[in-house]
Amino acid sequence: MWESLSMSGHDPGEQRRRQQQQEQFAESVAGAVRQPASAHTPEYVELATMDSTRSSGDSAQKASAEAALDDASTAVEDAFQQHHVKIEYDGRRFSLKKLWRFVGPGLLVSQALLDPGNIESDISQADSSGYRLLWLLLLAHVLCIFVQSLAARLGVVTGRHLAQHIRQQYPLAMSAVFWLLSELAIVGADIQEVIGTATALHILTTMPIWAGVVVTAVDSFLFLYVQRLGVRVTELVFGLMVTTLAVCFWLEMVLIKPDAGEVIKGMVIPRIPQGSAVQAVGIVGCVLMPHNLYLHSALVGSRKLDRREETREGAIREAMRYFRIETSVSLMYAYLINMSVVVVFCKAFEIMRGEGVPYVASLAEGATVLSHVLGSGSKYVYAVGLLAIGQSTTMTGTLSGQYVTEGFWNMPVKPWQRVFITRGISLVPALAVALTATAHIDLLSEIINVVQAVVLSFTIIPLLKLQAHGEIMGPEFVFGRAARIAAAALTLAIIALNAYMVASVIPLRSAGMYVALVAVVLVYALVLAYTAAFPLRCVWSRRVLVDRAPAGVRWLFGRAALAVGAAPPA
Repeated sequence: MWESLSMSGHDPGEQRRRQQQQEQFAESVAGAVRQPASAHTPEYVELATMDSTRSSGDSAQKASAEAALDDASTAVEDAFQQHHVKIEYDGRRFSLKKLWRFVGPGLLVSQALLDPGNIESDISQADSSGYRLLWLLLLAHVLCIFVQSLAARLGVVTGRHLAQHIRQQYPLAMSAVFWLLSELAIVGADIQEVIGTATALHILTTMPIWAGVVVTAVDSFLFLYVQRLGVRVTELVFGLMVTTLAVCFWLEMVLIKPDAGEVIKGMVIPRIPQGSAVQAVGIVGCVLMPHNLYLHSALVGSRKLDRREETREGAIREAMRYFRIETSVSLMYAYLINMSVVVVFCKAFEIMRGEGVPYVASLAEGATVLSHVLGSGSKYVYAVGLLAIGQSTTMTGTLSGQYVTEGFWNMPVKPWQRVFITRGISLVPALAVALTATAHIDLLSEIINVVQAVVLSFTIIPLLKLQAHGEIMGPEFVFGRAARIAAAALTLAIIALNAYMVASVIPLRSAGMYVALVAVVLVYALVLAYTAAFPLRCVWSRRVLVDRAPAGVRWLFGRAALAVGAAPPA
């Protein structure tokens, strides 16, 4: 879709300019390949405000690393660098065998849509809205397919993931803000995953929730061994985890025998029940996860493409096509699982209400509801699925944090160090909730969802700005006019929905609270506008980092001028 949009909406004059840009871009790339490296020909020149204190030795090391990075890998410290999957380009239109070699990144990303926080959201949806918001759940997954495909597109075309691009294109202060927000989102999701896994252990073994939190925080180190076996083994193991969750809930859906007509009606007829507006917006917020964009743009780097000059464009387009298919199938697979959770609990709550039996719609009490409706064995099926997805999502969260830290700070972080940091941070609030009362889990999840909504806006804006920059994406893959309009509309819609969800959870009991809400919304809007208006600080031209912003813009945003092409002193 985005490729067709990117070529539409151009007049003949713009097409001629695009052709000239392509010729200039090809000439610059060829010049960079032909030009021999020497002490007086730097691989790149950095902005004075960006890394002026970096030593010449570090610059030379980074330059050599960038020069060696001729495939789609995203960083020299890639966790799967020794196990990249080599993809040969043969020019065929489609091959199931080749598609299988691209299967994996989308499957890992889909797990974030199935984490314990999303399962709890499905249970809440089943209680408050029944089957009537299944269409919105489907729409949210379709929207997620488009956004995640853009993240994969960025990684495939440029060979760098989103965190690295943000670090290069924004000044240090803004990059630090982006990094901090991303870490908040990752830690928030990690808290939900730890508590969800502890809940599953409690159902299976009657272990106290606080003890399950500790066990979950520790046993995550065992999954690091899987990563050492390579990217394909890791993808296979996590795929089995997702399939375990699917089998558990599909089995219970067959046993509970829902009303098929109501399910189909809920999927195809758009309607929002009265009083369910906040729930509806929350469905979209739970599916679109900010750290998933960083993760997906990095995971596609595990496929090594044929980037020779004569095959580069064809190989990249082929990879984007296969990744779109793989992402679409993986996220629709996630939708079918989420849909089954909603359907199972819709029918279970309907039976409970018909019998006049009180119940609580929460993750922890889900096992009690299913035990009453389907028998005691059903709670163990529920717990096994919850345990499988809780453990796998903790590992993908660790991968997200690893790529984010390395990309923003160019600082390699070993997986065990990342697990230690994230588990240490998430363990404190998780234990606090487990020790005080499990009833606070719902409030904590609500706060985390608000944080995710705020962070998403600051993640999707740079992603779309990068897609529209011709000298970053290249003239062959840059967004056209129609794609830019569609991307802008998508961004505004997501920001509006998230702002509504954030505003809806703030209690407005006095005039002061209204004033505070207006002030927060204004600050939020101004910061987002500043992020959107901030011009990308540099582009890659002949492997040289160049500031294209006018002098007035550089002064406005506090950036130093850059003399392009100046050779270092002898």
